Amino acid sequence: MDKSAQKRKNVIKQAIANEKLEGLNVSKESIKIAESYIAGKASAKEAAAKIRARYGAI
Repeated sequence: MDKSAQKRKNVIKQAIANEKLEGLNVSKESIKIAESYIAGKASAKEAAAKIRARYGAI
């Protein structure tokens, strides 16, 4: 894994940890979207838009 992918992975790990601290669970679909971001197949903006659309958020 290259450095930028490792950085993206760390960002996602942090976000998931924050959700857990709030008592929330991350869905399998959101994990798949995050994995796409980690792999560099989606930008952060695209991944966030997909997750927001999934939950009806703007």
